[in-house]
Amino acid sequence: MPFTYEKIRYLGEDCIEITGFEGSVRSLTIPDRIEGLAVRSIGKHAFAGRKDLREVVLPPSVKRLCLFAFHNCATLRRMSLYDSVEDYYDGVIRQCTDLEEIEIRLGGQSYALVKDMLSDNDHAMSFHLLLPGEEIRLSFPEYALIASENTMARTIQFAYEGGGYAYRNCVRKREIRFREYDRLFSFMERDDASFAAVIASDRLMFPHDLDEAAERHYTQFLTEHAEQALERFIRSGQIDRVRLLTQRGLADSQACAKALRIASELGETAICAVLMESGRETAGKNQDLSMELEDW
Repeated sequence: MPFTYEKIRYLGEDCIEITGFEGSVRSLTIPDRIEGLAVRSIGKHAFAGRKDLREVVLPPSVKRLCLFAFHNCATLRRMSLYDSVEDYYDGVIRQCTDLEEIEIRLGGQSYALVKDMLSDNDHAMSFHLLLPGEEIRLSFPEYALIASENTMARTIQFAYEGGGYAYRNCVRKREIRFREYDRLFSFMERDDASFAAVIASDRLMFPHDLDEAAERHYTQFLTEHAEQALERFIRSGQIDRVRLLTQRGLADSQACAKALRIASELGETAICAVLMESGRETAGKNQDLSMELEDW
């Protein structure tokens, strides 16, 4: 087995702590047992600085993520884990600059792990939360902590730049304040329209506690920014978000035709199929789009 590990005593139990992985790996799946013992912990710096990791899957047996366990994994894009993680230490995913999506299976109404991970990384991230009988997806923009010196007062003053910090404050250990999250969109659509499209699409696809006014706001925004939104979603391979815009008629024929060209150039055949299916439904109404479809 290419994993390196130690037998430890944790919470009164003999168990396994993963300390690393020998060799190269793109998709890393941590086993739930080694030598008959449960894998409970990912050790300090176990995978820090790796340049090969793209995806990490943790089993429900893991209860502890130690200091800087995945720190500075520059190519890591996706993580999947359970809220069984009770001990989350500093720096686990810090400087994971490409980490875009985190999937967490939740057994109850505790969002402590979500809050911990949001506090650990200031880059933009999307969380897919799998609750019993329901799914929630929320995206959080990036932010930066800016320090400036006040020479007159002889102090250092700090300010947050970007909407990410305010969005993160909507997540508490026992609740997510969805209405507060939705109210921040008025700022976000002016600050970063491209990422605002991600937020809007997530809330429309998974409308947990979404009121009618916020739904209208998100829908109107995506309709007005369909071309920009489709291009972002195509370039990041997000077919579900593309499908949202086409199935709900939020993208007109011109936006779909432009998106089809981009998807074809990038070799995104599945996205092309979604756009072409949408185009067939409106091709009779728009000759230009009909010609585009024949070209492809």
